Amino acid sequence: MKRLVLIAALLGSAAGACGVTDDRPRTLEYITQTVLAPTCAAAQCYSAFKMEVGDQFDTVEATRRSMVVNGLVSTLEPTASVLYGSITVGYPSILNPGSGNVRMPFDAPMPDADVALILRWIEDGAPGAQCLPNAQGNGCFVTGTRGAAVYHVVQCVDGNAVKVIQDCPLADPTATPKKPQSICSITTGNGQCTAQ
Repeated sequence: MKRLVLIAALLGSAAGACGVTDDRPRTLEYITQTVLAPTCAAAQCYSAFKMEVGDQFDTVEATRRSMVVNGLVSTLEPTASVLYGSITVGYPSILNPGSGNVRMPFDAPMPDADVALILRWIEDGAPGAQCLPNAQGNGCFVTGTRGAAVYHVVQCVDGNAVKVIQDCPLADPTATPKKPQSICSITTGNGQCTAQ
């Protein structure tokens, strides 16, 4: 009888564990330190030592820079983010074209709970990796949808767009979809609207 009670208790706790809500912090700091650094920043992959394909995930600052400069997250379409695609379905190899899709980490799939945590963080707006400040503390941020993106110059604090300083002008604000006349991006003048 004691054995049955013990088995029932073990099964009950296992069933409860399956329905547990993931209450881990959805922050760049937490995701970098507990998921990306130990999983992706091995010496031969995305560390300061190697920086495979220009990405680095061994510090929060390096992760922020990789996310923003290389456009790894899309808050406009979270499941279309390069980061999310890389850890789920993979992408064609840049270093070995024609070899098929490469999913990261290449040695073993990332746990489903970590993949879900990263997706929820992107859906939350990718806090901590929304912008990269220039010397004046300004950066760029995009809102809207892919067909109607609006570019903004923002005050950028700890990778977060905290205040819109200027909206970059649209070619025709009444057009559908809205088309930008100028954009703000890390590659075309970080912290200022530049002609497209």
